[in-house]
This record gives sequence, C-alpha cells and structure tokens, in this order.
Amino acid sequence: MAETLSGICAVILAAGAGSRLGYPNERGGKPMVEALGKPLLAYGLERLAGAGLQDVALVVNPTNRPVIEAFAGDGRKWGLKITYVVQETPLGIAHALSLCQEFSGRRNVLLLLVDNLFAANIDAAVAAYAQNPGDKAEIFLVPVPNPQDYGVAVVEAGQVRRLVEKPQQFISDLAVIGLYFYPPTVYDFIPQLKPSARGELEITDVNSLFLQQGRLRCCKLDGWWIDVGNAERLAEAERLLAE
Repeated sequence: MAETLSGICAVILAAGAGSRLGYPNERGGKPMVEALGKPLLAYGLERLAGAGLQDVALVVNPTNRPVIEAFAGDGRKWGLKITYVVQETPLGIAHALSLCQEFSGRRNVLLLLVDNLFAANIDAAVAAYAQNPGDKAEIFLVPVPNPQDYGVAVVEAGQVRRLVEKPQQFISDLAVIGLYFYPPTVYDFIPQLKPSARGELEITDVNSLFLQQGRLRCCKLDGWWIDVGNAERLAEAERLLAE
C-alpha cells in the first residue's frame, strides 16, 4: 500500500479556533476539541493512517501550534510523518492549502478539514485516486436534511453540474463535505481566486474552477457526516460515534 500511495500526500486544516466549544487557540483550538474523550485531530490522523497515507501536513496557527505539536509530535505514534505549516492569518481554506505547495511538491493532495467527522470508510477511494487521478479534483457528497446550511452539488448522471453555497431554495440535498482530492495543478488555480465577502479564499471557488474545465469528479458517501461547529453538533457527533 505504501508504494501505491507514494504519489499522494495529505493536508489537515487545523488552524481554526474552537472558542464556541470552549477551546480557544491557547487550548489548541478546534483540532483539540474532544469527542468521546479524543481530540478531533486524532480522528483525522487515524483515518489517514488507516487509508495507508504516510506524509501529512498540519496547517496550524501561531497560537495553537505548540499545543498541537505537543499532542501530535512527529506523527510516529500513528505511523505518519507530520510537517507543520503555519497560517499566520485566517484567510480561508484555499489560502491554507496554498501554503502547502512546497510540502506537496508534484504529488496529489488529500485535503481534510479537522472538524469533519463521518462514518464512511475512504480507504478504497484514496487508493483509487492515487492510482488514477487523471489531473482531476474529486469532492465527496453526503445527503443531508438541511442543505441550506452547506455548500451543495447538483449531480446528474453521476456528473457534477453545479456547486451552490447555502442555497436558499432546494436544488440538491448533497452536501459537499470537508474532504477533497486534488492534483498538483490545484496550486495553479489558487492565485486566480479573489477574496469572498468575508475576506477569504474559498475552497468552493477552487472546485468551481475544476468544474468549469470539466475536471471535477464526485463520490457519494454512505452514512452520517457532522461538521463539528457548535455544541449541538458536537453532542450529535458523540452520539453517532458511540453507536
């Protein structure tokens, strides 16, 4: 497996603050928020290691880095090699990914948002992408009862037709979760982006550029998915994990 996956590395976005959950950056921020007694970061690292990945970059912020590094170290406890990348200012997910270009080199990239927990096993999807990236990006979709709260994809005949952020009217129940696969050319797209209304470089805009070029694939995942953004969702995540 290690030889098969040598052409793909992973990036975990772990720079977010978790103040609403009682974990400000001084306590490690969102990556150190505990679900069933285990930090969210640990779930992500375990998932990547289980899929056969070895080389991982953690994008942290200047304040939470010491706490994150004290917990994760060099990654050897998971069989991983961890590189720390510091995002000085929270300028968005796409900006955070751009900081990992030197780390990634010419390899394909799996990007995981640390606050995303889901039930599906992605081992086969990782292996399949590593073997046949085709210079395309891949997004992962989960049906949700409240699509108006998320970015969603309109899919027809297995192909993504539209990406819409928090649609006010129903167009699809397929939420785009915080797991993405990108070819090395993703770093050519990010400089083309303009900051959104909230002053960030949005990963949805990256995906839209791939879509415009006919280079965006999708994969529907079974089971639950939780974006752990508040206490209510954290409680739901703990219930689902316990089951």
